[in-house]
Amino acid sequence: MEKNVNWKKATKLVILLLSSLFIGVASASLYDYMYLNATVGVEGISLEWINGTDADSAGTQIQGLTATLTNLKGPPNGTRIYRDPVRLNNTGASAVTFNLTISAVTGDTDYLESIIVRIYNVSASEESIGNLTVWSNGATGSDLTGLQIPSNNQFRFQWEITWKATATTSHLVSVELKVQVPVS
Repeated sequence: MEKNVNWKKATKLVILLLSSLFIGVASASLYDYMYLNATVGVEGISLEWINGTDADSAGTQIQGLTATLTNLKGPPNGTRIYRDPVRLNNTGASAVTFNLTISAVTGDTDYLESIIVRIYNVSASEESIGNLTVWSNGATGSDLTGLQIPSNNQFRFQWEITWKATATTSHLVSVELKVQVPVS
């Protein structure tokens, strides 16, 4: 049994396969290159958290750029004020402009009447800087923007916590605030 091979078709097929192979290899080896190199360093920030005079009772813990208040409480149908649990200190040679923003208020907010953070400049005779209503009337408050802390000044963050009469010791809320420093 001998089969007739159509040499003309076979030759065309081999030429087509070889052409495809050459085109594929040639196009795969042609590149244009562009480069991006970067040197990334650490920028010092002139703002730092420091303990206030009520740091122990508020459970203030500071790790780098994060301050955590772990022991804030308030009575049902009453208000508790933590006058000085944490401070923002400007160690730089110039004033720093920042925004204080509310990232989240979660938990048992149905039992919460209000949380207000009042900011005072302890370096300038307790000058009032602003009031951040974190929570009131069942809703998150508005951010404070364009605050400015002068060089070598400290701002204290006074917390005022008011629970509704129906609140119990099992209720709690979590608050996340951010000090946002625009970079120029």
